[in-house]
Amino acid sequence: MAEKTGFSRRDLKAPDEFISTFGRTVDWCKENRSKVAAGTIGVVAVVALVLGTRAFLQWEESKSARDLWPTLNRAQELLRASSAADPSQLASVEQFLQGHVSRHPDTRATVYSFYYLGSIAFSRGNHDLAITRFRAGIATGKDTGILRYLLRQGISSSLEAKGDFAAAAAAYRDAGEVAGTEMKTQSRMGEARVLGLAGKKTEAAALYRQILKETPETSLRDLVEIQLAQTE
Repeated sequence: MAEKTGFSRRDLKAPDEFISTFGRTVDWCKENRSKVAAGTIGVVAVVALVLGTRAFLQWEESKSARDLWPTLNRAQELLRASSAADPSQLASVEQFLQGHVSRHPDTRATVYSFYYLGSIAFSRGNHDLAITRFRAGIATGKDTGILRYLLRQGISSSLEAKGDFAAAAAAYRDAGEVAGTEMKTQSRMGEARVLGLAGKKTEAAALYRQILKETPETSLRDLVEIQLAQTE
């Protein structure tokens, strides 16, 4: 026996709501062709702009990285032995890095330029300039991965070299907050060291003990124990 559908003959004769709505929409579009065309063009333009911008940014990132990496290799070589490096070569690398920042200001690779510019300034003893450049790298908002730590550690070292021990201690704490385990130990050791230099030996000793308690297997244990002994 056929199953009852629950629809009456009157229901079946009633106009289909979807078809009626679709028909009214088509009629409206015919009467408002210019508005429909303008709206369609606007939507297409927005989509094209988004896709085009994304493609351009990706191209810009790739070009920025390709331009930079060969010079970074040279910068690393010079900074490993900065005291013996040819000043003219170091100046040439610095000039390129400054140009790279100007040409590609909003790319991730620019953060590397700021880091090495800061390192060059530090190697020359210009600690204020080094701090400015390290902070500029952080200010890009693109300091990801190891650079988050290295830029902050660079600021810490520069403040310590300046003799601003209170600010250096705070900077080392900041670096430690974004560091991995081993690097966090180095940052804490830096903080303890500058606390000792500032005459706060009790605080420095407490921090050294905390390092030994929290990371008893650290490869820096011998050095930490030596530093601790000097504060007691």
